[in-house]
Amino acid sequence: MRILFIASRLPYPPLQGDRARAYHFLRLLKQKHRIVLVTPTSETVEATARQAMAVLCECWIPVRIPRWQAILHLCSFPFSSLPLQTLYFCPPVLQKRVQALLCAHSFDLVHVQLARMAPVISKSGSVPRVLDFIDALSLNMQRRSVQEPWPARCLLHLEAERMARYEQDLVASFDQQVVSSPVDREVIGAQKSLHVIPNGVDVESFPYTQDGRDDNVIIFTGRMSYFPNVDAALYFAVEVFPLIVRRVPDTRLLIVGADPAGPIRKLACTPGIEVTGYVSRIQDYLTRATIAVAPMRTGSGMQFKVLEAMASGTPVVASPFALGGVEARDGEHLLVGHGAQEFADKVVFLLGNHNLRRTVAYNARQLVERRYTWEASVTALERVYEELVVRHRRHLLNSSTQ
Repeated sequence: MRILFIASRLPYPPLQGDRARAYHFLRLLKQKHRIVLVTPTSETVEATARQAMAVLCECWIPVRIPRWQAILHLCSFPFSSLPLQTLYFCPPVLQKRVQALLCAHSFDLVHVQLARMAPVISKSGSVPRVLDFIDALSLNMQRRSVQEPWPARCLLHLEAERMARYEQDLVASFDQQVVSSPVDREVIGAQKSLHVIPNGVDVESFPYTQDGRDDNVIIFTGRMSYFPNVDAALYFAVEVFPLIVRRVPDTRLLIVGADPAGPIRKLACTPGIEVTGYVSRIQDYLTRATIAVAPMRTGSGMQFKVLEAMASGTPVVASPFALGGVEARDGEHLLVGHGAQEFADKVVFLLGNHNLRRTVAYNARQLVERRYTWEASVTALERVYEELVVRHRRHLLNSSTQ
């Protein structure tokens, strides 16, 4: 197939959820298909990123969007029904560039990533269209609004309502849609055209190890400027970690991830807490830690931090929000903690039980290998593509014979 793939951001480096998902989709799709990739960009792209794009696709078309244009389009918010993030990330210049490509070239299919990029494709277009929601952004905004103070809470609540309506419209206007988690599928609406394509792990890049781990080291990973990660790290450090230290005094907490926000950097002043900032290989930290935690209170979708820890043999303690549809059973593949005290109890219990850690880690790795590899995800995505293209061609054939 010749696929026009429209990503929400440059998929390299694959440090964030949408970037990582696009990166691994493209990496594997390129083996069988011809990919034209369109990405918005607001800044000069580094040489290493350009080299990566050459590997991921046949042709890469960056669309330069100065920040002032995005902000100007955002000003239409009072007069539009579109969500704020759609107005900001998808200004008219991007829409015009995509429409020009569709007029000048022939494609078998268009893949659009994230609801905020949906306006790039006309509802009346003749090319089959697939939308990857990744997650229910309406759920993300709604959960976040609960944790934010006023007036941000009011704005986020309004954004959640707009996005919920918009997600319903997109299910009706795109031929097929995919999402990473069954939880998010239910929120958007369990329509026949909406398929669950889970996030995955490159298992070769995340080797499974059980030996050589440090004692009583807890790790929390993720991009530390992303609100759900900031909220979770602060919650764990302030409300959960002290409960653990009272019972296991030599416990250390590593907060590992790029771009730590100011409140996260301040945590480094707390005894027992280290904030690393960006690291070139998260694997090196996961394979040394005793336990990984995912105490998420906001966010949506399927958490990479959970899958990567499970793949690495690092036993996980997670909040219910962090599971994001991962088919993991409490006590078998990970432990689930509800509230600060129970979460602390689960961490302390796991720290003190070497055999349980090994059993949970082994079961988790087996689950990842069976269910959550990028190869499995892309195979499922290709089935969605193929069924849609075949149906579209059959429709064209039937129309021409009438």
